[in-house]
Amino acid sequence: MARTGPAPVRAHVCPCAAECASCVRTMSKSRVLVRRISSSAIDPYDRQPYTDHAFAETHPDRLAVVARLSGWEPPELGSARILELGCGRGGNLLPMATSLPGASLVGIDRSGRQVDEAARIAREAGVGNVRFERADIESYASEDRFDYVVCHGVCSWVPAETRRALLALAGRSLAPGGIAYVSFNVLPGWYDKLAARDWLRMFPADDARASLAWLHEAVSPEHGDYRRRLDAVASRIRDAGAAYATHEYLAEEQHPQHVSSFLAEARDAGLEYLGDAIPSHAAIEMLPEPVAKRAESLDVAQVQQLVDFVRATAFRRTLLVRSEDARARGWRWPLRLEPRAVSGLRVASRLVPHAPRDTGAASERFDGPGGSVLVIDPTTRRALHRLGEVAPRSLPFAQVAGDELFDLWLSTGGIDFHAHEPSLGDGLSARPEACPVARWHAAHGGTITNRWHQEVVLPDPVLRRVLSLLDGTRTVDDVGSALATHEVARASVRAIARAALLVR
Repeated sequence: MARTGPAPVRAHVCPCAAECASCVRTMSKSRVLVRRISSSAIDPYDRQPYTDHAFAETHPDRLAVVARLSGWEPPELGSARILELGCGRGGNLLPMATSLPGASLVGIDRSGRQVDEAARIAREAGVGNVRFERADIESYASEDRFDYVVCHGVCSWVPAETRRALLALAGRSLAPGGIAYVSFNVLPGWYDKLAARDWLRMFPADDARASLAWLHEAVSPEHGDYRRRLDAVASRIRDAGAAYATHEYLAEEQHPQHVSSFLAEARDAGLEYLGDAIPSHAAIEMLPEPVAKRAESLDVAQVQQLVDFVRATAFRRTLLVRSEDARARGWRWPLRLEPRAVSGLRVASRLVPHAPRDTGAASERFDGPGGSVLVIDPTTRRALHRLGEVAPRSLPFAQVAGDELFDLWLSTGGIDFHAHEPSLGDGLSARPEACPVARWHAAHGGTITNRWHQEVVLPDPVLRRVLSLLDGTRTVDDVGSALATHEVARASVRAIARAALLVR
């Protein structure tokens, strides 16, 4: 039977770290083969590079939103100077650079292999506002100052002295008013994973999942909770792949901390807590009233430690600012976010109406990445329908102003606030142009990141082929000729536009 269109664009919840619902990525279902990392002259990330991924919560747009909701005026995004520590092959920094064409970006990594590959991809994709340097955190020296410093997936995987050097480097590198993002594994949530890590390191095996399955069967059913924890680790390894298993569970350096300990080290480096890049994971508003009441008498580090014990947090995405800037601004961390600050932001929705609009119904169901929600408030229902009409674009909050949008943002993951909107194509251009990094990955393999810095899955090879051809020089009919089917080309361009992959 002749095809009438491409398979739909799908999204999967990111398995990179516990509780993450902010970015989406391809999940590997293949057998996971792992290699134990030992001390060697060869950098372990040269031996087995980490997979390329973008992390939506690291984008300066996200950091600026959290800053404003916390009473901190962030640096201008359009001309921002951005540094990423531990940039790998540029999976996070390259799409970030395309979404902020007026910004200047620098990525450093100790893995020469990954830095060389990142520079090659930038060159071949034509991304000119980013550069990559091979450097160690301990020895990196630059007079440059940056508005945003990003360090994802490094802090817990280095020795304590390197971790402290990382925080000191972040503090030195920030320009006045700048914001740093640092992620790390935390206790008590990581206690659930430590037994699995110790087992895999003490009894090495080629297949981590099979090894954990063997241990599961060997453990008495009386220890059901222990078996459940082993199963949870095996599922994460299945979803995230071999590189994750190797670097997360087999690396010699893996040091989860209590958040209070981390914040003490940050203060020693001249940095203060601003918030969490995924506010719902740390917001007092999301916790029971007795917890919020107890938090009122605690300092910021104690509050965050309380949150982690209540939530059994395993992973943090902490935002930091310079202590001297906080003092100069007279700023103090607020216990609660300021909902009124959304009036100066933009809003987009990934909540899709389950049925045509029914103004007479008492409530309406909307389906999103984290599940479905029933919305009663009429202003919020109108806002969601309006946002659905313009998706994937955003609108100024003042134009929609749903009474419960802030609550939906905090609780569902289906609403996104933005301080900046990148250029987005609607598929109607005579010569559609897709993001150059997305085109490169469509042609050469790898995960694909949209203009909102969210990873999307294109399950159909036809969609990837069409995406790779949308360089702004071809009409849709030209693409159809290349595919020998104009109808599929037109449907593919519409699907790619809905996935926020077009520049124009």
